[in-house]
Amino acid sequence: MKSRSIFITSPDCFESTSLRNPVRTLDHTLKLHFPDYYRVNYDTKLLADKEATATEKQFPFYNDYRERFGSPDISVLDAAITEGRSIFLNGFNQEQFLYIAPRLRETAEIIYFFKCPKIYDLSALSQFANLKCVHIYWNNSLQHLWDMSGNKALQVLSFVSITKLSDIATLKESCVEYICFDSSDNTGHAKKCLFDQSVFRDMMNLKHLSLVYSDLKSNE
Repeated sequence: MKSRSIFITSPDCFESTSLRNPVRTLDHTLKLHFPDYYRVNYDTKLLADKEATATEKQFPFYNDYRERFGSPDISVLDAAITEGRSIFLNGFNQEQFLYIAPRLRETAEIIYFFKCPKIYDLSALSQFANLKCVHIYWNNSLQHLWDMSGNKALQVLSFVSITKLSDIATLKESCVEYICFDSSDNTGHAKKCLFDQSVFRDMMNLKHLSLVYSDLKSNE
């Protein structure tokens, strides 16, 4: 039987885990150029997870955080969002992100997609007028960037452990100043670069570019 999704919004849950202060961009150069986007106190933390299986529950030292803090009702996310400016999303898939996006687009300035490997389309971000920074840690589905022409405040893209990004053409119409695209996994192995690098030459506002691929490495 397919497991249901469990949604957690309780600050108490995050306080009891390593996600208490989930600053894991792995992009230390960012600390020099844009420190406000490197060490962030997220005011809204949302987690989407699978319901624990009967087998999992039999494991010694089983963590019952999903039963204690979670709900299978996605509408619990609505109540957790007030006027969040810095958003931490953990474990969200495409459908769940599309559910939450309209509720974030008016206020969100920083979004961290932490371990959201199934999100493949970020087009909804084109309507986030106040968006300044997007962090991604671990995504093996995203192949193209979104239309950034309406993101007039967007300065930073810091993507780590991204493996399939192949179309970055929309960067030409962006205001982005800082880019880190790092394809390496947790063992340090990097993937081959799939996108056209000439795009960067047409970016009028670009001030820093860091690329980590098996066939391409730069830090300028």
